[in-house]
Amino acid sequence: MLIELSEVDKKILDAIQRDASITNSELADLVGLSAAPCWRRIKRLEERGIIKRRVGLLDTKALGLNIIAFANVKLSHIQEDALEEFEAEVTKFPEVTECYTISGSMDFILRVVTENMQSYERFLRKKLLRLPMVSEVNSHFAVTQVKYTTAVPLELSS
Repeated sequence: MLIELSEVDKKILDAIQRDASITNSELADLVGLSAAPCWRRIKRLEERGIIKRRVGLLDTKALGLNIIAFANVKLSHIQEDALEEFEAEVTKFPEVTECYTISGSMDFILRVVTENMQSYERFLRKKLLRLPMVSEVNSHFAVTQVKYTTAVPLELSS
C-alpha cells in the first residue's frame, strides 16, 4: 500500500537518510517546522514503517574489508522449502550484506564483503558451497566504486 507523503515529510526523510545524526532541532529548522511538530512527524513516519531504523554507515576500506563481490547463486532445485532454507542460512553469514532473489538463469544475487580474495574463497568453500541446495556460484568483483548510497529517491520538488 502506497503511503502519501507531504513535501515536508519528504524533506524530513531526505535529511535523515543523508545524515541520521542530525538533531531534531536542526532538522526542524531545515524543514521549516518547530521542534515538537517535527518530532511528531518523525514518530509517525517510524510508526508507519517508512523509517525502519537509523544506522551508521561504516567505511569498508578503513576496516580492511577490501573485497566487494557479487555472487550469483543458482539452486539445484527450486522448491519452496529449498528457497526458504537457503534464505535462512544466508542471513546467518555476516559477509553477506545484501541478498535478493532475481529473475533470469540464476536464483539469487548476494553482495559479499570480505578482507581479501583468500577470505572470499574461505567464505565460498566453508559456507556458501556447503549449502546442499547450491549448485552454482558465479562471482563478480567490484574494481572501482563509482557510486554508493543508501538514499532512495524521493522526487522533491525544488
